[in-house]
Amino acid sequence: MHASSQSELPGATTPLPDLLRAVRALSPVLRAEADDAERDSRLTPEAAQALRDAGLFRLGVPRDLGGLELPLAAALDVTAEIALACPSSAWVTMVTYVSQQIAASFGEGARSDLWGAGPDVAMCGVFGGAGAAAEPVEGGLLVSGRWGWASGCHQADWALLGVPLAGPGTEPERGLALVRVADLTVERTWDMAGMRGTGSDTLVADSVFVPYHRLRPFADVIKGPGAAQAPLYRIPPGSMTLASLGPLLGAARAVFRLTMEAVDGGKPMAMSLHPRLADSPSVQAALAEAATLIDSAALHLTRSAEAVDAAAAAGTSALLDRARVRMDAGHASRCLREAVQSLLTVNGAGSFARGRLIQRYWHDLETGARHPTLNPGLAREMYGRALVGDPRPVSPMV
Repeated sequence: MHASSQSELPGATTPLPDLLRAVRALSPVLRAEADDAERDSRLTPEAAQALRDAGLFRLGVPRDLGGLELPLAAALDVTAEIALACPSSAWVTMVTYVSQQIAASFGEGARSDLWGAGPDVAMCGVFGGAGAAAEPVEGGLLVSGRWGWASGCHQADWALLGVPLAGPGTEPERGLALVRVADLTVERTWDMAGMRGTGSDTLVADSVFVPYHRLRPFADVIKGPGAAQAPLYRIPPGSMTLASLGPLLGAARAVFRLTMEAVDGGKPMAMSLHPRLADSPSVQAALAEAATLIDSAALHLTRSAEAVDAAAAAGTSALLDRARVRMDAGHASRCLREAVQSLLTVNGAGSFARGRLIQRYWHDLETGARHPTLNPGLAREMYGRALVGDPRPVSPMV
């Protein structure tokens, strides 16, 4: 795919239907590259360039810097559409979007560093690091450490990394640092059954200088910026975890489509007298159940995303509402997994063959659904406590 001119790329006023059409136009490229991404445990340069050319690395960039500043509900739709072609590509796009949403709150100096030369800047982010250390020097910190699970780090221009902020006392405050990926080393550690193409390898820093304007206390990030910020950048990180479900929703929809292709194609039902899967009442019931579970997930996600967008626009942020968002995310994750399990049973043992496309979506969904922000048990704790007015925190990400 050739690089597009600036005038051809999506701009701040691009309506969602046009953006979805752009995703569908690049989907053949993502599908064609998916096997190589699976083999190499990272997106191919062709897939990454297709995402960049389509403007999908500017979804969370402020409008005044040429970005789309896409509301959360629209971002869910976009990443779900990408995932129909390649869940790993959708996950990398989602991580860039969420990282940009946080980075935009760092202030004018950091925003200029990131997007002063243009909005098409891919990002990755890891809140926790192994052995992360920071040494104060004039104008900033020298940062060292290792940050694993850095999805999209091979495509990223910038990384958002959890670091200790040097200061008085023995317990330095937790913070986040914006670091150029070119100043880091990528160590190949990602070898998973699912989401292989995300290339979630380990970033390594050795005394990398980070100026103070690219550092923020984690507590300030959790608290969120003031009302003066555009609505997207008022959303707290806990509610932004909802974005992780877009790729999973698309993966489940892809499995349903593949299953219906087999059913509509007249596939017989093994070990039965039914000439076609479509003739079996048990298959009909399984399809109905799976379709409803996927719809239920989508409805919960849409409800929460629209509520988050509305609350951000109004400048409100109630604990009960935020806890319900986390509950909706956990519930949606569980619905999608149950739907795909049922669909795999309809497809039969052959769907588990290594060369079958359906098993890649299954592996990607099952791996992505284990992200710690989508833990349904933790979500129930958050929501249950909020429902009874128990103020004790379960997690800072609520």
